[in-house]
Amino acid sequence: MRGCRRRLLAAAALCALAAAAAAGCAAEPEGTLRTHVDDWRDEVIYQIVVDRFDNGDPSNDRLDGVGVIKGDLARYQGGDWRGVINRLGYIERLGASAIWLSPVVENVARNDYQDGYHGYWASDFTRVNRRFGSLSDLQALVAEAHRRGIKVIIDIVTNHAGRVFFYDFDGDGRATPGEIEPAYSARGPIDAPLVWLSPKPPHVFRYLSDDPSVPPERVPLRAEHFHRRGQTTDHDDPVQKERGDFPTGLRDLDTERDDVVRAMIDTYLRWVELTDVDGFRLDAVPHVPRAFWQRFARALRQRLADRGKHRFMLLGEVFDGDAEKLASYTRDGGLDAVFDFPLKWEVIDGFIYDGNPAASTRGALAGYRDHFPQRGHDGGVELSPWQARVAMASNHDMPRLRYWLNDPFAAELAMTVVFTVDAVPAIYYGCEQALDGGWGNLSREPLWRAKRAFDESARTYRAIQTLARLRREQRALRRGTLQVRYASKISARQRGAGAGLLAYERADGDSRVLVALNGHPIDNARARVPTGFAPGTRLRDALAGERLVVDDSGGVSVDVAPRRALILVAE
Repeated sequence: MRGCRRRLLAAAALCALAAAAAAGCAAEPEGTLRTHVDDWRDEVIYQIVVDRFDNGDPSNDRLDGVGVIKGDLARYQGGDWRGVINRLGYIERLGASAIWLSPVVENVARNDYQDGYHGYWASDFTRVNRRFGSLSDLQALVAEAHRRGIKVIIDIVTNHAGRVFFYDFDGDGRATPGEIEPAYSARGPIDAPLVWLSPKPPHVFRYLSDDPSVPPERVPLRAEHFHRRGQTTDHDDPVQKERGDFPTGLRDLDTERDDVVRAMIDTYLRWVELTDVDGFRLDAVPHVPRAFWQRFARALRQRLADRGKHRFMLLGEVFDGDAEKLASYTRDGGLDAVFDFPLKWEVIDGFIYDGNPAASTRGALAGYRDHFPQRGHDGGVELSPWQARVAMASNHDMPRLRYWLNDPFAAELAMTVVFTVDAVPAIYYGCEQALDGGWGNLSREPLWRAKRAFDESARTYRAIQTLARLRREQRALRRGTLQVRYASKISARQRGAGAGLLAYERADGDSRVLVALNGHPIDNARARVPTGFAPGTRLRDALAGERLVVDDSGGVSVDVAPRRALILVAE
């Protein structure tokens, strides 16, 4: 990269540079935007780290001198969009109806310790990552997914670019560690020349005409478009969190600037125009001011509606267990939904894996609902943020379920929670094949190289398939409200009647389901659970077929095996 540096031209005129670059975008294909989603509560999301899913086109495994290093999970492994196209049937048969793709834009390819295989190191916001394929490949993926009824969410980054420049303190034009990740400057932008680490600075899309039929132009980012404060050192400091460079030298965009906000809106609107995707997963939400998200969301909704696309999902990653903090980003015209980290940490990890009392889950299951707005945003997904939130048991930023405990029953119990609470369920690729990677790169294994890759007879694949089918069949599991019916105060690390038992009911009109979960690793959990079913109703466990009858007081006596579940429906 050292031979490709050039100094930032802070005095360059925006429009003059834009005109020189515009020709490359004017001929991009235009598609018709359509609304492919009726109700996001009907969907099941399957998360894909593209480089790690399947390699459908080995010709893009080596580009510009940077290639796959097989087995080194810090480096590119070769997955691409053609690989995803080839496996859409596998995803569909699993029961997923939406895919969430890792970021699609051109990335910094390689640095001294890692590659940009994950997609979060943008080097150009206007071009596809050629290591995943061409724009035509991406468009073909979305089109084939839509043909199958599968919706597509793509991951986007507005907080930062990749390591696209360094702070040249000594003026010698060569990067040293202290110039890549200098300490945070509280006084303001660092007073040092900036040196690009690529032949051209990152570009963004800008619509410079009021005529919506005129394509946008590609314009370069300049020094003033970045905060230039150096590395965040105190993540509890809200100013540093929003203005400091992200760890590893990712350059923080100045998202308080009007032209940067407009550029992010224009850029990601353009990606929808080019691909017809159905939603965005928004990375690193708390590192960007709330005012940005409100403006971004309102503008995107309005401009997509003008083009005929509705119910476009804006799904935020607020990596925090504080429900109030999560909810704050869904107010005042902000995000449609967030990932439910309290559910992950309090129910999946705390109750199932750590053995905490079931009573500790009440907040995550229902009590936090009141923090969120009671209705959706104008022009949004037509659901309240609580209804649209996404439940997950794992993702690319945390160890896999099997890493913590190599027990198929625990993993299946976790996925039962994900599929039966009142949220949109998400599956992290490879969970269905019992991948067991740990922290960081280790939880992003190449699925096609797994011992039993894409095995549709695998135990967890079939368990998730069953849960997805039940969710489709039982309206209450998609639309119903949730009421906790029983939550033991006895830890699953102890012995006692009902220890480890959690039961909740989903109800929507005449559709009703009772879910009973036993988090205890060795003991059956037995208790009488009150229900909303009429006395005398015959119930069937949709998982194993056991029959029960509701007693004269509207309750049912359950006996749940260790780390198992009952999903009781009326016969």
